[in-house]
Amino acid sequence: MPRQLTQSLIEEWVSITKGQFSLRDIWNEIGIESSEGKKHLRTILDRLEEKGIITHLEKGYGNYRRVDNEATKMDWENADPDNTVPLLFPFGEHEFVKIFPKSIIIVAGSKQAGKTEYLYNFIKLNMAKYPIDLFNSETGPEQMKERFVSLGITPSPTFNVYERYDNFADVINSDHISVIDYLDLNSEVYLVGSEIDAIFRKLRSVAIIALQKPPPAVTYIKGVKKVIERDLAYGGGFTAKRAILYITMGQSSLKLLYVKSPAQKKINPQNMTFTFNFSEEGHFANIQRSYGHLGEGK
Repeated sequence: MPRQLTQSLIEEWVSITKGQFSLRDIWNEIGIESSEGKKHLRTILDRLEEKGIITHLEKGYGNYRRVDNEATKMDWENADPDNTVPLLFPFGEHEFVKIFPKSIIIVAGSKQAGKTEYLYNFIKLNMAKYPIDLFNSETGPEQMKERFVSLGITPSPTFNVYERYDNFADVINSDHISVIDYLDLNSEVYLVGSEIDAIFRKLRSVAIIALQKPPPAVTYIKGVKKVIERDLAYGGGFTAKRAILYITMGQSSLKLLYVKSPAQKKINPQNMTFTFNFSEEGHFANIQRSYGHLGEGK
């Protein structure tokens, strides 16, 4: 039997609601069927909006969200700028980049560019020092073990592997290093930025996230074929918004696309590029730094 529609009832319903909601959500959950009841509900929602309890969303008629008045005060005065996370990276990027707690690192690469190899090498370099959780959507356990064995990665009480495909923020341990191989939202690439943002909000440590990049663009200049590597992953600039370090991988090359915190004042690593080959075992070999800005960093 439908409950009596009152303002206190709607306030109670709103108080336990998370995220956005619509008129239809309230109709269904409280049982409002008559046109009079629906009209009365709109009047109540107008009052709640005037009281600052809810706000009407511009997109879509009849959509609202609860106003969140909480803001956590940051104690920046007592923060220590030297409190970094001294992670090691496969191409020696740690010489040029500072990683702070609560950091997102993006590794964007086209298919078979070496994203998984990069993440596994990252794990190998850091697993003895930090608890690491690998969230895998890329391969099965047999193939994974084969690759781990070839890299010399052995079982460790501080290294866990989980099968996971989406909503990573729901399961990550905020204090562990989270390695995500990889974040794929299929055709809904516009949601990648939102997923990264949700992970960032959960973090106290570091998350390194692999993303798929579009294939290189092919063009012809005066009859000569030219292959142009794309830098950003599917989702474009939204994938870079939270990244303290954005690594992009192409055909036998790796570039530090965005670096928010250079480690050395006189070296600006933005767009620093490394070349490499794959060995017969499929591992990175002959790594060479081919480009890097020298001079006062910005």
